[in-house]
Amino acid sequence: MPKIIGESLASHRELTRARLFEALGSLLGEQSFESITLSEIAARAGVGRTAVYNHFADKEVLLLAYMRRVTEQFTRVLAERLEAEPDPLMSLRIYIRSHLQMISRYHVKTSMAVGKQMTRENASHLHDHAGVVGELLIGILDEAMERGLIAQQNTLGAVHLIHATLQGQRLPRDPARRESALALVETFILRGLGASEESVCHVTSASLPAGE
Repeated sequence: MPKIIGESLASHRELTRARLFEALGSLLGEQSFESITLSEIAARAGVGRTAVYNHFADKEVLLLAYMRRVTEQFTRVLAERLEAEPDPLMSLRIYIRSHLQMISRYHVKTSMAVGKQMTRENASHLHDHAGVVGELLIGILDEAMERGLIAQQNTLGAVHLIHATLQGQRLPRDPARRESALALVETFILRGLGASEESVCHVTSASLPAGE
């Protein structure tokens, strides 16, 4: 009988799932989703392979659950940060930084690129998770346009372009180079959206709340 790692069966299940998510996330940072096996995931998580099947039918289902967990955590924390920021351009800056940090921490860049390797139904669920995060960005852009802070444009088109820009980035580990990379992306996106040069300079030089 497998060893119970929690105080109860319920906590055991939750801890096992957490270990599997962490294992998948670390493996996605090292190799492609296609090359990852359930045996590797189980070994990295420190659980038996049969334990994986007790929670997930296959690695696609595991990835979807992992993405759901990441999306929910990211959206909840980001929404709280944005609620306290009245300036939509500053909100956009917070969104950009948070999104890049999420990609770096959870290796979501790799995860979001696996759609072609999955079944059509499961790939559509990946897009659903991306849509949840995108709704926050839509609200930011709509408010910025209403206040004349950026050019009038197709919001959904702008969201896709911003996300494409963010997915193409990889943040350096060195703090100084990391900050320089973040500032470059912020400036590029703000200028691309049509923010004035004065606004771009003001926003990118402003202090951010702790934790950003």
